[in-house]
Amino acid sequence: MVLRKRPAFTLIELLVVIAIIAILIGLLLPAVQKVRDAAARMQCSNNLHQMSIAAHSYHDANEAFPSAWLNPTPAKVFTGVIQDPPLNTAPRFTNLLVELLPYIEQGNLQKNWDFNDINKNRGPDGSLASQVVKIFICPSSIIAANPKSTVSGNVYGLNSYAGIAGRYSFRAFKGSAFTISNDGVFYINSRVKMTGITDGTSNTILFGERQHKDPAFDAMYKNFPIIGWSGWAWCDQGNAIGDFLVGAAQPINWNIPVGSTGANSSSNPWVQQRLSTMGSGHTGGANCGMADGSVRFVRDSTPLAILQALCTRAGGEVASLD
Repeated sequence: MVLRKRPAFTLIELLVVIAIIAILIGLLLPAVQKVRDAAARMQCSNNLHQMSIAAHSYHDANEAFPSAWLNPTPAKVFTGVIQDPPLNTAPRFTNLLVELLPYIEQGNLQKNWDFNDINKNRGPDGSLASQVVKIFICPSSIIAANPKSTVSGNVYGLNSYAGIAGRYSFRAFKGSAFTISNDGVFYINSRVKMTGITDGTSNTILFGERQHKDPAFDAMYKNFPIIGWSGWAWCDQGNAIGDFLVGAAQPINWNIPVGSTGANSSSNPWVQQRLSTMGSGHTGGANCGMADGSVRFVRDSTPLAILQALCTRAGGEVASLD
């Protein structure tokens, strides 16, 4: 009986094969990641498109876009300017995202909403305010993995998108030199009509993204990390507008410079600028829903003057992304 030797890989050949496989995996992973990023960006764009269309549907039904926030405490003086009579002059706990719910197939959620008593809407997980509205979440956002946050014992569903208040969208209500510009489509007690967008609907941003990641912000404002400035149902106080309004105080994806210092307060100018700045989890820019219903990817290299012009509704500027 003759024993035959079976062919087999030598150790060197095996190592070469493993090395080739490792190289192929290394080449494949970036391609897979690019595909994932492109898919997430496309889903984000679709979300913003649906929100823009919902805002148009609301306008058709109410002859104006929804107010960013209807001031439920008329006795207080806020920085918002009433452009037109509010839709409801009585105390009404609502904001633009709550108002859009029926137009994004979330009518039952709004149907159960209590516009007179905010405490009936919020509470532990399972409350109305804790519900996650998928269309409000960008898949590339840091909050996508855990789209809920607990504040003072109440659980809130988070959101990646915000209405454009203009150049500057946030001001703490204890006094500050940083003011809300009210030159966008959404602001306190606003009731902007389509005819009021004289800069052109294709050149005016309606909705933008916010990135909830900024180490300098969190180091400075330890009371409330930036990931907490998000919540579609937060609408019971003036500072709530920081959750669903954004602007163009700084270029897209701008972060507070490392090492910056300031008060541990929302009245800190650094904090206010950051809350008034768009950003995203996408590389190189952020998606923006335009007032004509289209969605544009606005690069973070866009000059600030152009970005601010695109965030105003009637500034008279000649600005375009083309």
